[in-house]
Amino acid sequence: MKKVLFLLVLALVSTATYLWFSPTDSSDASYADRELLPDYIAEQVTRTLYDEQGFVADLIQADRLEFFERLGFTQFEQPRYTLFDAEHQAAWAVTSQFGIWLPEDKIILEQDVNISNINGSELLERIQTANLELLLPEKTIQTTAAVQIIGQGFYINGIGLQADLTEQNLRIIKHLETVYTNEQN
Repeated sequence: MKKVLFLLVLALVSTATYLWFSPTDSSDASYADRELLPDYIAEQVTRTLYDEQGFVADLIQADRLEFFERLGFTQFEQPRYTLFDAEHQAAWAVTSQFGIWLPEDKIILEQDVNISNINGSELLERIQTANLELLLPEKTIQTTAAVQIIGQGFYINGIGLQADLTEQNLRIIKHLETVYTNEQN
């Protein structure tokens, strides 16, 4: 009888010990799971910022936005960022499949990144790459991925790109080829 009582007490102590330590493990796991869930989700988002004179300075649109406050970033699906020139006209559209907006206004664009000339007055028509970093305060872009620059009657292939959109400077890190076309209609 003492053996059965001893085994019963041992079983109760073991169960109590297990239950005592088990909930803290699951609460840590649920806390980690909560961090990976967005604080809010929005569909068909448009964000417009204006300069001191009341002109549109930045226009960002996305099909879907997920905001993660604890992790400190915003994730976009199908983002479209419109850049404006000195005359406050839409000049360039930057699009991709996915984007992440980090603190200090740094945007990382991924998958099928296209920078397209909207007004048609520039020599360059389009820039294509796999990923791109867009730094909003400085209005600079950079990438280390393969790049194709398409212009009026030419295209350039290279690896890596740095550009200052305010100064309209563009530099290819590693030039691979330039092809000129002489098409006559």
